[in-house]
Amino acid sequence: MNKIEIIGGYDGFEREVTGTYDLDGNNVYEWTLYTYDGFTSIHFIDCEAEFNLEDEDDCLEIGIENGEEIYDEILDFVNDNGYDFIGEEFE
Repeated sequence: MNKIEIIGGYDGFEREVTGTYDLDGNNVYEWTLYTYDGFTSIHFIDCEAEFNLEDEDDCLEIGIENGEEIYDEILDFVNDNGYDFIGEEFE
């Protein structure tokens, strides 16, 4: 299993992609990435709870100290695999 896998999704102005992330060989989380109006959020899903990787408190609840690094890693992987944000150019 790769560290990051994409299950499915679509690109565009309202991009949504789902997948899995192998945190440490023992904990595999489902994640969802959603982009709207140029803003992207990525959440880990644990049962019915969602944890925002940009929220330090959310990350600490599930034992993650580097949420922003994981966010960047997933975002880069999604972009590199053809799920582009199609919208205005941002500088």
